[in-house]
Amino acid sequence: MNHWIILPILLPAIVAPVLVLAARYDLGLARALSLGTAVLALGLALGLLLSASDSSVAQVYALGDWPAPFGIVLVLDRLSALMLMLAALLSLVVLLYAVGDSDGRGRHFHALWQFQVMGINGAFLTGDFFNLFVFFEVLLIASYGLLLSGGRGLRLRIGLHYVVFNVSASTVFLIALGLLYAVLGTLNMAEIGQRLLGEAGGHADA
Repeated sequence: MNHWIILPILLPAIVAPVLVLAARYDLGLARALSLGTAVLALGLALGLLLSASDSSVAQVYALGDWPAPFGIVLVLDRLSALMLMLAALLSLVVLLYAVGDSDGRGRHFHALWQFQVMGINGAFLTGDFFNLFVFFEVLLIASYGLLLSGGRGLRLRIGLHYVVFNVSASTVFLIALGLLYAVLGTLNMAEIGQRLLGEAGGHADA
């Protein structure tokens, strides 16, 4: 397996707790570490994009070497690699814009930002719908913190509306996953695709 595939998730997950401590004592250090991580993530995304471009077959990474559908499976193909590259580029641009202004309004801005990047990258790489839901929740929780960090008055009220709306949407998403599993018996994207194609082929033969 290509162990580089997990790094877009692992890198921000490791750096974010360090940023919590760094921001408590030195905001400048937190900024440097966050920007350095964003640059490193951009280089990593570029490497994965080149790796995916050289292969016509999707690369699969099974965490703990547990195969699907029992284990967590990450999948790298050209689309996911391109989305990782775009996310890394936008992350770096946003951090450069935020440094010196927005990031000072909340102590844990950079840590929350890295957690959000982790959720975004995980959503692009995941190979099953349940873990897509999990990574969505990670990035949404981080976005709640970013939106409400240092907010008062109107911003706080609007932020609470955003939280309520997304919690409701997440509930609907989770119910839909339960129904999908009840019908197909799996949440693995590749298996669902194969079963849907098989059913479509069966109907065509009939």
